[in-house]
Amino acid sequence: MNVEPASIDDLPQIQEAYAEGRRKQQKQGTLVWPEFSDESLLAEVRERKLFRVMDDGAMVGTFAIAYQDPAVWGDRERDAHVYLHRIARCPTELRHGLLQVVVDWACAHCRELRREGIRMDTAAASSQLVAYYERAGFVVVGRRVIGDDPTLPAHYYGTEIALFEMPCPMHAS
Repeated sequence: MNVEPASIDDLPQIQEAYAEGRRKQQKQGTLVWPEFSDESLLAEVRERKLFRVMDDGAMVGTFAIAYQDPAVWGDRERDAHVYLHRIARCPTELRHGLLQVVVDWACAHCRELRREGIRMDTAAASSQLVAYYERAGFVVVGRRVIGDDPTLPAHYYGTEIALFEMPCPMHAS
């Protein structure tokens, strides 16, 4: 599997992956992503912040990145990380390993940018997802209740978020 920038042509498959993510979130009774507008996803494509994970010519997943996330991280924001957002598996993809591919790519990207590591967040109430990220090597470095912030989607408001970090040493081991 490899990571590539997403393109406009990928939009239908990306929307399908996010719809599958929402179905899983609803089934687990956790925070559910809103529907993401095509316009917002296309802006991420143009900014080269939306990616696809490919395997043998087929898209198997998608994710977005950011280089700052002060709305979620507050005073912990240090301009030293790559933030992973909305990692989603395509509905037809059954194999495991998507997260590891994303993490490996993100660590390589951190090294290119000379950033310390990766950060991500998820609803703290999603104990299964929190445990999954911890098993993948992320460390919970805090929790934070998100207030009404116009820079964030409304589904965050009032939600307790678990904050994760993973260091990415400058030299791959």
